[in-house]
Amino acid sequence: METFDYQIIANLLSGKGLAKIRLEELENLLDQKDLTCRTLSIAKRTPISLLPEDGEVKINKGIICLGGDGTVSETIGYMAKRKLDVPIFVVPTGTANFLADAIGVRTNVSYDRLLNGKIKKYDLGVYEDKNRKDYFLIGIGFGFEQKFLEMAKDKSKKLMGKIAYSLAAVIELLRLKPHKYSLVLDGRTVKIKSAMLTVLNLKPKISFFLPLFLEKDILVDDGQLDIIYVEHKSYLHSFLGIIFFHAFGRMDFGLVERFKAKKIEISCEVESKSQIDGEVKGELPFKISIISEGVEFLV
Repeated sequence: METFDYQIIANLLSGKGLAKIRLEELENLLDQKDLTCRTLSIAKRTPISLLPEDGEVKINKGIICLGGDGTVSETIGYMAKRKLDVPIFVVPTGTANFLADAIGVRTNVSYDRLLNGKIKKYDLGVYEDKNRKDYFLIGIGFGFEQKFLEMAKDKSKKLMGKIAYSLAAVIELLRLKPHKYSLVLDGRTVKIKSAMLTVLNLKPKISFFLPLFLEKDILVDDGQLDIIYVEHKSYLHSFLGIIFFHAFGRMDFGLVERFKAKKIEISCEVESKSQIDGEVKGELPFKISIISEGVEFLV
């Protein structure tokens, strides 16, 4: 069995070349410290979590992930499927890096944290649809939450950066379309009609402006998922509910509904896309659950 101190997963497609620069810096640092590493470089679009096994390998100290939100999310799945019980050190090189921001890691993260950082445990979400089982850290969104993220990624993310998300959110607010969902929350069925439905494990912060989550009750280690939606009674009701939720959190004047659950099933009357940790993937119906303290990060 081959043994390494670190496994590096580097998405060279992210950050307009920044990942390649950071990779060279890290490999030089580890070499100077007499630490061994194995590098997996991603040079074309590849679902990392679905990569086949490549022999018996033992990683002693941790996984170093260079990339954006999708790369980090896929790395978590890669580790969970291989039962790699080591912490992840994130080096953000994507356009937005929402996931890194959610765990307190900045773009200019110091490599000193790799050697001296503290390990923090986070709950890990699990979702299953008819095609796959995978993992998430921040959450899953439907309706408004999925549509504006897809619009930003498809149209203008590389050109405008985080501003693209706020612009896409404003555009999507002007054309809200509700769907009927059936939720099973720890065995209890709830029927809703909503233009915004989200299942959160962490508080995601996308920008200083819309959307901004201020929810104080979304905890990283409570062993539960937070289900949040705006019941569609009229366009104005949904519009105001979504605005108040994203901009003011609990100050929503009763327009936003909230539940907590450990096991969730979601289905929809029509075909519905979803975003998972900022990436558009997955198909309803879904089964969603939580692994308490299922992933560790060096922060």
